[in-house]
Amino acid sequence: MNAPLRRVALAGARFQVADDKESFWDKAESGSWEPETLACLADLVGPGTLLIDIGGWIGPISLTAAALGAQVLAFEPDPRAFELISANVAANPDLAPRIRLHHAAVSPTPGRVRLGSPKKPGDSMGSVLAADTGVALWEADAILPAKIATMAGKAQRIVLKMDVEGAEYRLLPHLAPLLGPATVGGLIAFHPRLLAKANSSPEDIETLTAAAQAALDAYDLRSLDGEDAPVSRRANSTVLATRKMQVMPTNH
Repeated sequence: MNAPLRRVALAGARFQVADDKESFWDKAESGSWEPETLACLADLVGPGTLLIDIGGWIGPISLTAAALGAQVLAFEPDPRAFELISANVAANPDLAPRIRLHHAAVSPTPGRVRLGSPKKPGDSMGSVLAADTGVALWEADAILPAKIATMAGKAQRIVLKMDVEGAEYRLLPHLAPLLGPATVGGLIAFHPRLLAKANSSPEDIETLTAAAQAALDAYDLRSLDGEDAPVSRRANSTVLATRKMQVMPTNH
């Protein structure tokens, strides 16, 4: 990789990147890449927080969280994206000890996971939904949610971020090991348009969305894209999940 190091500022955090995705970082620094997600991330993480980043891509969320003081567990199955996120983490020796990277696909079943992209590896569009139709195809080792919960250890404050290009519908119902009381919130990207492209009917998308969101019934959900339409009818939507307050019963 021959790209020069670049200093980036996102959500009040500063770090360096070593990849060659200049247009992406220009967009991110200008505030036109997921500003609501970054603002919520800054509110959720800090020293004492463990961020679990499922779908780390080249690292914008992982690096921002680490620069804000959080510990990070990041999972990325795309081989090119994993190469880039690894280089970006290595470019920050002060942050690297806080970030544990894993070249794996979070999956409800063990073994190998087949993925694909409509364009090329590393383009942020890799998905199990394109495992048979993508221009680029690859496989990655699966890692189960229960294994990630073991990695998290005794972390007392966990934030979950997941952006897996359509795999969220299959994965969310199996994330109970990562959604215990210590997980105070999450940033979950939903991609109904990708389901539609994979030939899911509107009725199927409604059903899959309801099942996925039911896994988050301990959380209040708020879409960050400002649209009034249900999440199942949007192009894509990032949802902020905030753990509901538990009211203790009183004795009379």
